[in-house]
Amino acid sequence: MKAMSAKTFLGSFTEPRELFLGSLENIADSTTKKLELKLYNLRNQKVVSSRHRFGGAAVSWSTWRQFNSAQKDPAKRKQVFDEFISKTKYLSPTIKARFDQMGKIYSEYSRKKLSPLDGYLENEKVSYSQLIDFVKSMGQQAKKPFQEALATISKKVLGRDAEYYDDFYFFRNRVYADLEKEFAGVNPPDQVRRTLAAMQFDLSPIHFDTEDRKNKYPSPICFFVQVPSDIRVLYKSESPYFDLQGCYHEMGHAMHASSISSRAKYWDRYGFSMGIAEVFSIFLERLTKNKKYLSSLGVHDERVLDEIEERNNFMELFFVTFYTANSLMKAEFWRKKLSMEKASDLYANLIKEYTGLEMPGEYWMLHHILPDAIMYVPSYLLAAVRAAELDHHLQGRFGEEWWTQTEAGSYIREITEPGAKIDLSRFSRLDSSLFMNEIR
Repeated sequence: MKAMSAKTFLGSFTEPRELFLGSLENIADSTTKKLELKLYNLRNQKVVSSRHRFGGAAVSWSTWRQFNSAQKDPAKRKQVFDEFISKTKYLSPTIKARFDQMGKIYSEYSRKKLSPLDGYLENEKVSYSQLIDFVKSMGQQAKKPFQEALATISKKVLGRDAEYYDDFYFFRNRVYADLEKEFAGVNPPDQVRRTLAAMQFDLSPIHFDTEDRKNKYPSPICFFVQVPSDIRVLYKSESPYFDLQGCYHEMGHAMHASSISSRAKYWDRYGFSMGIAEVFSIFLERLTKNKKYLSSLGVHDERVLDEIEERNNFMELFFVTFYTANSLMKAEFWRKKLSMEKASDLYANLIKEYTGLEMPGEYWMLHHILPDAIMYVPSYLLAAVRAAELDHHLQGRFGEEWWTQTEAGSYIREITEPGAKIDLSRFSRLDSSLFMNEIR
């Protein structure tokens, strides 16, 4: 039905442009849904450990991150990592078939023969050169301080130098291990609800799913079922502090979507870019890294707060270098129509350049976004910069503890209400220096 509706629109119209681009994406998504489902099933049926178990079952793609968080023996984590890399051969043909089909759909249904990359860039309102310059600039600023911090943090947390199997998602859990007790008594869904309720957000449209089911999607995620009246947040526990960050991130999406006006046009309620969608998730997640906010949760020891800040800055640098590599690879994948082998070779080189880690290039096929989405990954970098700008903007208007002010909630809702018609210039110049100076 989604594809049929989009094809009907494209048969007669090219405006509004947001709906045109959304229709192309809907056709690409809907007509490749069987391949997407096949990829999901392959991940859980083929990307499975032959030697190691978690929660009474063999470690699978869906439980990999939980296994890494709980497993103390690095040799066992390496075994699972290496086996999963070897099993990307089962995923590769389906990923390539899906992306090839998407490329054909964009070319067929757009009169100017747009590529999926063209559609993404237009939706984000940036040119190819602007995006690449922006991404490379952030990566270049982050790689030296990251690689220096990685050497220090690895010895502190792991007692050794980091290896390729100590990936971003492993560090995201393990780097806080000795500080987790500070958050053991915090219930993330309850706490984020209290914070948003204090700013008078209507939480009735937002529903949580925290059950730890078999084959459940491994990453926190938010579904915009019906904007703004039905928004759903899904995650499963990995570790106390990450659960707090992941829950706040997805609740930021939910806060955003549920605050869009029900009177906004359909394409403005659903057609906003990913670079806008991620602003409010990263923005709300920033509270979990804010010393004053953490103090309000009961973390009062200044030494602990300083340690959390140091490790958060390290993870932000890891995020920038990792997502720089992710973004540059995916852009080249579309621009040069790379084979899967060349994409993996490029990815290995980019990961090495920006993080310093000798990562097997096939790793990108095990990521939860890179093999699924057309682009998406650069949107995290765009949004991280805008989220920092919004945070500082609110501090200037409502004080350092803006989250305690009902007026701040009203102001955020005023910003988000137009949906895709949001005026980013109210708080953002897309100046990466503010964000980068925070974390270096």
